[in-house]
Amino acid sequence: MTNSEVFQRTVSNRLLLWSMLSIAGGALLQAARSPFWRAFGQQAIGWGAIDATLALFGRRGLEQKVQRGYPLAEAARDLRNLRRVLWFNTGLDVLYMAGGLALMRRDNEAQRGHGAGIAFQGLFLFKFDLIHALLAKENASGKAFDSNRG
Repeated sequence: MTNSEVFQRTVSNRLLLWSMLSIAGGALLQAARSPFWRAFGQQAIGWGAIDATLALFGRRGLEQKVQRGYPLAEAARDLRNLRRVLWFNTGLDVLYMAGGLALMRRDNEAQRGHGAGIAFQGLFLFKFDLIHALLAKENASGKAFDSNRG
């Protein structure tokens, strides 16, 4: 198993774990009396569903490549592409946080909850994408990937 394959699998698994936690937490928050917390939870469910979809498609694509034979050159190219996507997403995450913070300034409690939910997801994804973009560079340089790290 190549570093690229291990890394891609680890990123997908971690994103899937986050998505499940987001969906479960968001579902629990739907019982809250506060419109703020229900809205926050709705954002968690929505972002969790999107993250789960991305993680599952990533895993499926990787498994298809591995089953047909995953040449080292293709794996290295995929790792470089994943790194670019992670850096691009890191920039988008800043925009999500800014948009969420703007919504939090509204008078409506539900809108503030949606804003807080967006900002929270954006903050998590910023850290997630940044850490994994940095780790992808380390893997591209040929160092062994430790899936217990990060």
